Amino acid sequence: MYRILHVIPTLDRSGAEKQLTLLATGLPRDEFEVHVCALTRGGPLAEDLAAHDVPLT
Repeated sequence: MYRILHVIPTLDRSGAEKQLTLLATGLPRDEFEVHVCALTRGGPLAEDLAAHDVPLT
């Protein structure tokens, strides 16, 4: 299993943040352990990640 940590400044609804959310929620869970680290708290995409059980720090 591969472990991936994505680091991003915010989880606002913009291009890079949306692509990260699609990638983090779309990777197969049996092959990848995905975590997201946002440098600022909250944001609209934080709820999307939580809904897919992607750990967010």
